[in-house]
Amino acid sequence: MPPKGQAKKGKGSRKKFVDPFLKKEWYVVKLPLFVGSPLKDFVTLKPRHHRLCYTPAKKAGAKKQLDSRVFTVSLADLEAEPAKNDYDSLEFIKFQFIQEEVQGMQLLTQWHGMDITRDKRSSLIRKWRTMIQCLVDVTTSDGYKLRVKAIAFTKRQPTQVKKNCYAKTTQVAKIRARMTEIIKSEVSSGDLKALVAKLHSGEIGKAIHKSCQLIFPLEEKACLVEKVKVMRKPKKDVATLMKMHDLEHTFDALEPQDLEMADEEKGKEAEPDDDEEAEAAE
Repeated sequence: MPPKGQAKKGKGSRKKFVDPFLKKEWYVVKLPLFVGSPLKDFVTLKPRHHRLCYTPAKKAGAKKQLDSRVFTVSLADLEAEPAKNDYDSLEFIKFQFIQEEVQGMQLLTQWHGMDITRDKRSSLIRKWRTMIQCLVDVTTSDGYKLRVKAIAFTKRQPTQVKKNCYAKTTQVAKIRARMTEIIKSEVSSGDLKALVAKLHSGEIGKAIHKSCQLIFPLEEKACLVEKVKVMRKPKKDVATLMKMHDLEHTFDALEPQDLEMADEEKGKEAEPDDDEEAEAAE
């Protein structure tokens, strides 16, 4: 018997379980053309037009849910060609992309920042060395205000007898000033597309190592950009964004081979079969 004051539960009171993902729609996440190389489909091995993944959203109020959604992906996963896919030098770099516009069932994204993994940063920190950090606010030529953080570590010489390789305070100040100068010149001289290419190749870290080596010996692989954060961006322009994604309408731009296949299929549909011609003759 149920306790006093409670009604007896029947079979009709049980709620039927409904998968919440059945109420959602899946949107294609697209990356700008200047990031990495066109990703390939795992089955057909054809370019996917820089499609990253799929993301769900409820059918009611999808645009509001998808607004400013951020996607993080490793730089090694953005390389489609195995010959260029050097995981040891790319896997620790993480790129962030933010949703800018919804076109049909596609999410057009823009580059939103860069970071390195925690284990990579921890592997660089060692005893008996000096870590030099630099934080710079700089604006690109197309109006993106970025906060760039770079790090560098001193290096012990092979013929050195002393256990540590600490740099003096004056040397640290000179290296930091030189790092600030290099970052400002490299970032402000180009647009966001050029900056992403430099972060991909590690050009800024190589320039810091080459220039600051004369002040104090630095570890070559430990001179790098640790983090880039977008502080302010220009007003959104949908036409420029669609051009960046190689879109003229709300669908993907077709490749030449896709157009040839489509023409062949149309030709087959237009040609009548032999059986249909015989039936028409009778």
